[in-house]
Amino acid sequence: MGLVRSSLSELLGVLSEAVAPHHVRFDDGSPVAVVPPPEAPVTVRAVTLTRVGRSHHESPALDLELRVAVECHGPEQLDIMEQLLLAVEVHSEFSVVSRDELRAEEYSDAIEEGLGFLVRVPVSLRFEEPSDPPKQPVTGNGEAVRRIRGRLVDAHNKGIPDAYIHAHSSATAVVSDATGHFEVLTSADELQHFAVAVDGTEREVSASTKRLPVTIRWS
Repeated sequence: MGLVRSSLSELLGVLSEAVAPHHVRFDDGSPVAVVPPPEAPVTVRAVTLTRVGRSHHESPALDLELRVAVECHGPEQLDIMEQLLLAVEVHSEFSVVSRDELRAEEYSDAIEEGLGFLVRVPVSLRFEEPSDPPKQPVTGNGEAVRRIRGRLVDAHNKGIPDAYIHAHSSATAVVSDATGHFEVLTSADELQHFAVAVDGTEREVSASTKRLPVTIRWS
């Protein structure tokens, strides 16, 4: 099984556990999947798979983002959707695409009927580079060699907007968006150290980048 499908299966497992004994079905577009069984009030379908960057741990990796639509229908759709949103929220490797990041047509194209939301599923594909690759110029600090995506969250796993984030391995700083997400240039080291400022209060925070996007917790 490929890593993208494996990551999707992990999300399906989280969603299925959250709404048990109800069923979650994955619509892959096949004729059998088009007609949902009556006992499956949740439909999941893949929407996009995009490249978000490259990183380097023990070996280089291609960082992808799979966007998945989660659709609820039937008389219990509000209660089921509430359970699903909570389940995604407590699993920090996944994140819900917020209203500010979602275009109206993107929602209408992904959610065919009922209520729903979109989930980000990060996937990191490792690969082998050719020996003695040509050196590429890098802007900023000489040690900064990759751009990583991350999210700054509070003690309740809510995104913190408008926060100042500076990786010590980089010469530049960034500001988190309305949902706490950010992109920053860092070195290839797995453990990264950040200076984070929220509402005028600055702290030193360390976070592992073994799994991307990285989550920085402000508590």
